[in-house]
Amino acid sequence: MAQHAILRFEKHKGNPARPLEAHHERQKEQYATPMGRAMLNICIVFAQLERETIQKRVTDAYYSHSQRGFKMGGKAPYGFHTEPIKMDGINTKKLVVNPDEAANIRLMFEMYAQPTTSYGDITRYFAEQGILFHGKELIRPTLAQMLRNPVYVQADLDVYEFFKSQGTVIVNDAADFTGMNGCYLYQGRDVKPSKKNDLKDQMLVLAPHEGIVPSDIWLTCRKKLMNNMKIQSARKATHTWLAGKIKCGNCGYALMSIFNSSGKQYLRCTKRLDNKSCAGCGKIITSELEAVVYQQMVKKLASYKTLTGRKKAAKANPKIAALQVELAHVDSEIEKLVDSLTGANNVLLSYVNVKIAELDGRKQELLARIAELTVEAISPEQVSQISGYLDTWENVSFDDKRRVVDLMITTTAATSDSLNITWKI
Repeated sequence: MAQHAILRFEKHKGNPARPLEAHHERQKEQYATPMGRAMLNICIVFAQLERETIQKRVTDAYYSHSQRGFKMGGKAPYGFHTEPIKMDGINTKKLVVNPDEAANIRLMFEMYAQPTTSYGDITRYFAEQGILFHGKELIRPTLAQMLRNPVYVQADLDVYEFFKSQGTVIVNDAADFTGMNGCYLYQGRDVKPSKKNDLKDQMLVLAPHEGIVPSDIWLTCRKKLMNNMKIQSARKATHTWLAGKIKCGNCGYALMSIFNSSGKQYLRCTKRLDNKSCAGCGKIITSELEAVVYQQMVKKLASYKTLTGRKKAAKANPKIAALQVELAHVDSEIEKLVDSLTGANNVLLSYVNVKIAELDGRKQELLARIAELTVEAISPEQVSQISGYLDTWENVSFDDKRRVVDLMITTTAATSDSLNITWKI
């Protein structure tokens, strides 16, 4: 037997991949015939059937468990922690009230139930008190999400009637709504609208945990939320060619365009407008800042050409190209979000700030990676092209100005007294 093994090894040792290649050749020959192609298609159909069958079973199990009040994964909402329990013979978890956090939840709802209280009033109060939510400062989108969540309500018949009037599918009977338990709200089958804005056909289930907020206060807040304006989709940057690049020199949040009664354009800190927790950037006239940044770009390019005049162009790096494509996409998203702040309401301000912070984090990662791979930030051809644009800046289109800024500048932090530009070159 050992001798046969040695003979087989000797036969193929010159080309160890030969048996695998032969197998692939046999497969190609098999699928080249009409019968082979038919069998392959049949196998594909049955594989798709199996995949969809598994998917349906998982979905059915999810809805079966959710209708019985099981907690369906995810981090415990603020105000609760989880403890293991057994329900209907199945191991699961139950939400248990955290007394200290529950007190903050009740205060939050009581404050928002007042007609004149806004998101900014609540977030500013908790920021001043140094109270963190899951280790972070409370922001408006998080606050809005918490105020909508029926996990906190002491569900009674009023809550039952409210959700019934909204077209929500209520799993439990009205008699079960005794004012003791909280609720889980699940997205119903084949429901596309977000449950934040439309409760129709969503699924409400009584949960085994205790509620925190009295039903009358929770319903007052929920109805107040339903009257809030919807966030409009972002638009392309149009107000300044620095959009997406300019931030407050004090807090790092984006600056947005503000127009006064005479039509003059200013830049204001979005965090200052959000909850006044930043001192702001002072009075910055957009056109004056653009003029200063343009002058700095001219000086920077002149010094760059002096330093790199005798250097050879760097070879193209496909990794850098891929990173730059992703960076351009991130920059585009930031630009749209920043421009959408013009004339925005408080909800939109907070939403956009969070999204910009997330995108900016990814942007910094991409820039750091590009810096590691890049020998020269821009090529001699790009230097020549940029020089042409800067020499005729007044006649350059808005979009081309945006491209030049993107090639030269990473971020611009500004106040009325200072300007700090982070260059790419």
